[in-house]
Amino acid sequence: MGPMNGGPINLASARLRRASLRFATLSGANLESADLSGADLTDSRLDGANLANADLSEAVLDHADFAGAKLAGANLCGADLSKARNLTEPQLAEGGGNASTLLPPQLAAPKSWTAPRAEFVPQPVVVEETPAVTPIAPRPRKSTADRVSWLVGGPLQTA
Repeated sequence: MGPMNGGPINLASARLRRASLRFATLSGANLESADLSGADLTDSRLDGANLANADLSEAVLDHADFAGAKLAGANLCGADLSKARNLTEPQLAEGGGNASTLLPPQLAAPKSWTAPRAEFVPQPVVVEETPAVTPIAPRPRKSTADRVSWLVGGPLQTA
């Protein structure tokens, strides 16, 4: 099934900073390495979504459904997960958060979050250089005296 039939959507590496995705149905979506920093995902369906290496820093995730979502390497620093649904401690342990990440009261922050560690650094984007293009020299124009024109009225009569 594709997006037209309600199937999974591929938004891998998409830049969706501060996007309003309230009530979005992203079930099974591929959001790997997507930039969702500061996005509003209130009441969104992220069940079964691939959020590996996604940036969810400062995102609002009130009532978002995380059933079966993959959060490996996801940046959850400063995200509001306090009202998230179907979120588990093993999912949180896969991602990275900090003291400003708000969690539901029934979940504890993973020990890896409290250990001193480097801040989240996005993976560098590899840009391939385009090969140098050699300019093409213009061709000299030929004389048009020996050409025939078939415009309205027939061929051009030359004296």
